[in-house]
Amino acid sequence: MKHGILAIGALLLAAGAASAQDFNFSVSNLRAEADHYMAPIVIVDDAMAEPFLFADGYLTEGFIDAVLNGDPRPLNAQIGAGYAGPVLGNRNGTGPHISAGETAAADYFITSERLRFYAKGGYSEGEDTVITGTWDVTPEGGEILLDLYDIGHDEGRRELVMVQEGVVRLVITPN
Repeated sequence: MKHGILAIGALLLAAGAASAQDFNFSVSNLRAEADHYMAPIVIVDDAMAEPFLFADGYLTEGFIDAVLNGDPRPLNAQIGAGYAGPVLGNRNGTGPHISAGETAAADYFITSERLRFYAKGGYSEGEDTVITGTWDVTPEGGEILLDLYDIGHDEGRRELVMVQEGVVRLVITPN
């Protein structure tokens, strides 16, 4: 199934944005511990999503709620046309989570210049982490590592603090 970030597409293209292209997004959970499964990776247009994720240098309540509850749907609805979709896993044969060592993939039609990826980082008791990173869209695709961050909810700081680098490998290839 193909999804797309279409809103303001003509405006973005007229402004010199990356041309529209169909990509495959392959997500590998590199965490070795079997109990470190993660939520599906969500793909959004970085510029369109930013006001819903960050405000005045801090994380928004909507972003914090999405991470704590593991349900990005209310936040993605706010992002609207800037939401491309999720990459769903197959944890225990049922999904949608991505198990440690598992690779999941999805295809999306993209008209953005820069994408942001995010997912709830884990489901251990009291874990308030997010896996996130960005990619500057290129026609030839690419490979990036996403990092694990503490969102500072328990500490009351509402800021991202690095916990571990390179917990997810994301390979982007043109279709």
